[in-house]
Amino acid sequence: MQWITSLTSHSSIDLSEQLQNPPEGADVIEIRLDLFPGANIGALVAASPLPVLVTVRSQAEGGRGPDASEYRGPLLKAAIEGGAHLIDLEWARDRKMVDDLGLSPERVVLSWHDTQGTPEDLPDIAAAMLAEPAALVKVVPTAQTMGDLERILSLSTPSVTPGKKDRQRLIAFAMGSVGAPSRYLAPLLGAPIGFSAWSTDTPAAPGQQTAQRMNAVVGHLQGPPRRLFGVIGADVTMSLSPSLHGAAFAATGIPDVMIPISVPDPEELGQLFTPFGETMFDRLGLPAHGWAVTTPYKIRAAEAATDLAPRVRRAGAANTLLLKPGRIIAENTDADGVVGSLTAASVPMAGATALVQGVGGAARGAAVGLHLAGAEVTLRGRDTDRTRAVAESLGISWCDPNDRAGAEILVNATPLGRMKDDVLPFNQSEIEVAGAIVDMVYSDRKTAFAKAAEDAGLAVIDGLTMLAFQGMAQFAAFTTTPPPREDMLRSIGR
Repeated sequence: MQWITSLTSHSSIDLSEQLQNPPEGADVIEIRLDLFPGANIGALVAASPLPVLVTVRSQAEGGRGPDASEYRGPLLKAAIEGGAHLIDLEWARDRKMVDDLGLSPERVVLSWHDTQGTPEDLPDIAAAMLAEPAALVKVVPTAQTMGDLERILSLSTPSVTPGKKDRQRLIAFAMGSVGAPSRYLAPLLGAPIGFSAWSTDTPAAPGQQTAQRMNAVVGHLQGPPRRLFGVIGADVTMSLSPSLHGAAFAATGIPDVMIPISVPDPEELGQLFTPFGETMFDRLGLPAHGWAVTTPYKIRAAEAATDLAPRVRRAGAANTLLLKPGRIIAENTDADGVVGSLTAASVPMAGATALVQGVGGAARGAAVGLHLAGAEVTLRGRDTDRTRAVAESLGISWCDPNDRAGAEILVNATPLGRMKDDVLPFNQSEIEVAGAIVDMVYSDRKTAFAKAAEDAGLAVIDGLTMLAFQGMAQFAAFTTTPPPREDMLRSIGR
């Protein structure tokens, strides 16, 4: 698996020094000359230990470079004379300059970007570009719907691009959160190389990830996966579930993959929450076998299933769907995540009091898991009527939102903590009388709730640990294979 890594922004480090230390997993460095006006391209190419692709992205296609040929020509010529190994030429405005530039096709990356959407004539655009002499052809629209995503992925199939040699030089993926699956799948479907970000905070385009992250998800594969799994939510671009399961697939030698699938419009879930063989991915020759489901679709997942595990039937929410011929089996491994992580931390649950903050799908799974483990569970939410209704459906107690009696185990099943300035889901007095907390929010930093509990000397189960344990149960359900616990924990820094 090879990656072109895009250098797009300055830092306090000299640009040449940055180039001398490319990120892990990079094979080719893309220098966005439109973002570095006046840069000495020859010096930059000389500073890079890796081959260099030089790009002058026009404003028309989402960059900051000029659109007019009379201004683009000198910049591109300087890149060629500077010794760049590859030159990005925009199909819409640069292809007529090839002869004037004296550029051999072996050095050309012919590109086309649509920052607004995915046109219906996308196959015609790709075919016209592939008819041009170029080493690589890069087709990148913006996906806004599942239909857009299917159209961009279909370009890599023989039915749309019949020539094998053409497919071997086609790099087709989509920008945006909805397009993210195509970034992971394109190299598995035949693209000779993919595009990645220099760092997590400097993507060259919406949805771009680092090479390290891409390899964590698909690096164990050499071609199309045997089975496709995905994590589905409104926006799962930054979900760690694909990396978690990628580590498990790599450790067990299973040629499957899990990808992030963002579905902003719940009406489009029907293309995914279907029995085996009937999803949009199946139409592309990618057999979908199951989904991990997250916010805000856990209740919809349970409603879409034909067969509900007892925990799902009781909770009314599912975070795991197994796709079978004519059937959808629903399970809830959030319960395993809470109970498994508390058990690993030697926190007794039988007879303990537990207070779960939240009434959504995550809260329901956590409450059911704790109740089945023998805890006396109380549910607390912001809306009294809804909290009462959910608690009664679960067969547990509930309390008023202003009731601060506390409990031995506190569970945050709300988004509070995702943002740095969020209020605590529990007050200080509740934290001080508890013995353990479970924070279902995970991020790249310690939440204020987890820090307060840690300072108070409590046993702390943070969101990453919770994610790992629910993921282990999910992996077992997906593959009927014992999860490689240490590999999965290590993949998320635990």
